[in-house]
Amino acid sequence: MIKKFINYIDKKIDLKKFIKFGITGLLNTAIDFILFAFLCEIVKSDPKISKIISQTIAIINSYIVNKNWTFQKRKNYNKTEMFKFLIVNGSSLALNYLGMYIFYDNLGLNKYLCLLPIALITIAINYFGNKLFVFK
Repeated sequence: MIKKFINYIDKKIDLKKFIKFGITGLLNTAIDFILFAFLCEIVKSDPKISKIISQTIAIINSYIVNKNWTFQKRKNYNKTEMFKFLIVNGSSLALNYLGMYIFYDNLGLNKYLCLLPIALITIAINYFGNKLFVFK
């Protein structure tokens, strides 16, 4: 049974695409974090609003890079694909907002540390959502 599961996962994860997705994710994370810190520390914006803005910019970058490089779907942009991408990444954005609400507002954790636990969940959602739903 474990062998079947490993074979199933191996078929679902294309290692080259997964590595490209990881590199793209690091770039998006850097954009998100730097912009989040700028908005919180320089602009003095509320952390939840800062997170929405910073992640939205990272999502736009993610769409462009994942479409053209990671999943190599270089045909014209289409509304259906963009809508699917927004569903997947909108879910991640909602989870990040919820995480900020729970960890920052309710538990009083550091606004930067709050980003870590939810990132682990959103990485998986984004990879499989993009691979199996958006850019299939």
